[in-house]
Amino acid sequence: MKKSITIRAVLSVFAIIFTVATNALIAPVTTVVSTNAALGQMSNSDGGYISSLAGMNLGSMLAGMPGLILLLALLLIWGSLFFKNKK
Repeated sequence: MKKSITIRAVLSVFAIIFTVATNALIAPVTTVVSTNAALGQMSNSDGGYISSLAGMNLGSMLAGMPGLILLLALLLIWGSLFFKNKK
């Protein structure tokens, strides 16, 4: 299916708006997850330290996922312009 540049641009704008909205929804959650995990470092055990590292890494991963999904979406939208099938 061939898409015009206008359709690709509109799809790109929707993908960017969706990413910004997703980031706005995820930001408070990642802050709470990271804060609770950071407080776990204060406990006097190795388990608390390990679980706090896992929690902080989870918060970082959640914050970065919308950007990766946006990159994938833009590659799907615009990729056929760059990778044409030769028949």
